[in-house]
Amino acid sequence: ALPVGTVSGAPKVKAMELIDKLEVTRRGPYSGGLGGISFDGDMQIALSLRTIVFSTAPSHNTMYSYKDADRRREWVAHLQAGAGIVADSSPDDEQRECENKA
Repeated sequence: ALPVGTVSGAPKVKAMELIDKLEVTRRGPYSGGLGGISFDGDMQIALSLRTIVFSTAPSHNTMYSYKDADRRREWVAHLQAGAGIVADSSPDDEQRECENKA
């Protein structure tokens, strides 16, 4: 079941409870399966460990919504990356790893 243990933690149920309690936003596609299934049954799925999501909400219209440059809006992108935290992990090193991935 998604998210896989490598990105949710262990024991899984407790880890998911902590994620729900501590993370301020939902993960969206991060750590989920992304891919497709063909009509003949072939499937290719990848684990999305580094994601960028562009909002489609009306409040985040793209800069291409208007031809007039004065009315253009900036894009809003949400980047997601993570690190594998274990018992002897260094918080500073893990933070740096996440920043480098993003």
